[in-house]
Amino acid sequence: MKIAARFQILAAALVFCASGLAVSALAEDAALPVSVPASDPNIRYMGRWDFKDKNAPRCNWAGCAVQAKFQGTTLGAKITFNGNDHFQVVIDGKPTDVVKPEKGTATVSLAKGLANGEHTVELFKRTETYVGKPQFLGFQLEAGKKLLPLPPRPKRGIEMVGDSITCGYGNDATNVNQHFTPETENNYMAYGAIAAREVGAEYSCIAYSGRKMFPDNTMPEIYDRIVADDAGTKWDFTQNVPSAVLINLGTNDFRGNGPEEKAWTDAYKAFVGKVRKLYPDAHIYLAIGSMMSDGYPPGKKQLSTIRAWHQQMVKDLTDAGDKKVHFIEFAPQDINADGGGADWHPSIKTHQKMAAKLVEALKKDLGW
Repeated sequence: MKIAARFQILAAALVFCASGLAVSALAEDAALPVSVPASDPNIRYMGRWDFKDKNAPRCNWAGCAVQAKFQGTTLGAKITFNGNDHFQVVIDGKPTDVVKPEKGTATVSLAKGLANGEHTVELFKRTETYVGKPQFLGFQLEAGKKLLPLPPRPKRGIEMVGDSITCGYGNDATNVNQHFTPETENNYMAYGAIAAREVGAEYSCIAYSGRKMFPDNTMPEIYDRIVADDAGTKWDFTQNVPSAVLINLGTNDFRGNGPEEKAWTDAYKAFVGKVRKLYPDAHIYLAIGSMMSDGYPPGKKQLSTIRAWHQQMVKDLTDAGDKKVHFIEFAPQDINADGGGADWHPSIKTHQKMAAKLVEALKKDLGW
């Protein structure tokens, strides 16, 4: 089966699970007798987490996740909600419920009525940085049950660096005229997360709506933070080093008249240089799309411009000796064919197509 066809089938299945009847608000009365603290060694944390309080770690970036293997038929979790974050629950590899925000600290149900045996759970933050900074306080199990060791972490890893597109902004909305709400943001169905699942890679998303490459409100200025709006939190880049990094920035830079070429491309190449220093062996993708267009704003030819700049940057970097830098262009979104998300952002179907494009590149360049 062709990759695109496989992704279309997967999209249809997951959209139903993530957006349809399976979504439910989960109640405070889910407390179970066995409490497992957040510091338990059988709990795995994916993405960037701040462990200043090891029993109440917090995460901020979209796509950060908690994973565990547990015994029994029922599972709960205790979370402190510091905002309006939504979490995708994934049981045995399948998306089920969505945990909706509570006030303060709450006990939520993650699974009920499972076959009595061993199961896996993933609690995945669907919403982005400015929506909230939740803290995970641990799992709750049935009497006599416990967490079990997980299999080893994936050997492959993907880090996605970007803006609202990479966050999955509004991809669960029903049309382009719908405005953003946390309910419409679904990073689990953003193109990077979909691609990571397809190739069996650990996923990290460092993305923030509205961010640019240069000169202001930039992603590089917050890139090294564990918590995006807390300059005092510094990420340890020796943890979970990715095999591939994709940088999808530029859409916000090209609003209006767009940036000055040399200043912008110099800043971009400096950021690539920083990523290369942090990850000497990673393949780095310079990406554009899928909201760029030559038709809007009229007469600006912004897609053609940013394409030429990207291609020249890749050539410059390759000529300078970096043979693991690549250009990838995601096709402009087709609202008529694929629908649109909130505020004219990509739909889940468009994210699915972007993921297929990325998977093809990863298979070609990394042999995945």
